[in-house]
Amino acid sequence: MGFGDIFKITRGTKVIITITFSVALAASLFAVIYYSSINRSEDPRIVKAREYLLDFEKISGNSSPGEAFPALDSAFRIFSSLPDYKSSFETGVIYNNKCSSLLMRALYDTAISGIEKCTLLDLSLKYCDSSILTYKRWIEEWGTLTPEVIAEKLTPLMRNDDPALTHNFERIFERRVKNLVMAQIETPRRLSVSLTNKGTIYRHMSKPDSSLMFYREALLLWKENRTAKSNLNVLTGGDPLKPSFIESLFPPDKNRK
Repeated sequence: MGFGDIFKITRGTKVIITITFSVALAASLFAVIYYSSINRSEDPRIVKAREYLLDFEKISGNSSPGEAFPALDSAFRIFSSLPDYKSSFETGVIYNNKCSSLLMRALYDTAISGIEKCTLLDLSLKYCDSSILTYKRWIEEWGTLTPEVIAEKLTPLMRNDDPALTHNFERIFERRVKNLVMAQIETPRRLSVSLTNKGTIYRHMSKPDSSLMFYREALLLWKENRTAKSNLNVLTGGDPLKPSFIESLFPPDKNRK
């Protein structure tokens, strides 16, 4: 057998290569079309706010709250200026991000004094309460509505004569409705996280009874909240929980109620 025979491509191999290439090309084209469609349906009024939230995520782990909070404040100003966003779950996310940032510093920054830790816990509690209130109000107003009713409620708030929305208004409006439907699943979990934060704050304020109450409330909303489960277990004399091997490989579907 000669050297050329080793690399000789049979007709069957050519067919397989052609099919594989065609499938890959089709997948690439689908991705381009799909994400282009998403970009065209993005609400231009809040694009900058989402960028600020991403900036916060990038810097929050390595910065003090004073350095990271301006990004959250900028995002909050944008959401609050829009009638269809000012009381939405997005503002609750901002409050909880501030709470979490302050709480992490209070718990893990060994350079701060006991008085500073108490101050941080008090401030994180205020932001936590704001996030809880925002989420509960949103769930009460939007949490059980059908897509049709959501669209009806949005109509006077998102107007097609708004200069910022005249381009691709129908796509933008449709995507907002879909996002709110998805938020009906996610916001109770967001509330569960905020309640878990509140339980942790009270735990470090030496208020175990209050802490237990909020961990239990958090689990009523989201039974797979591992942080609440683990803290509740510790408070009741058990050990912290670790995810099983199967749970690590197959985390719960976040889109499943």
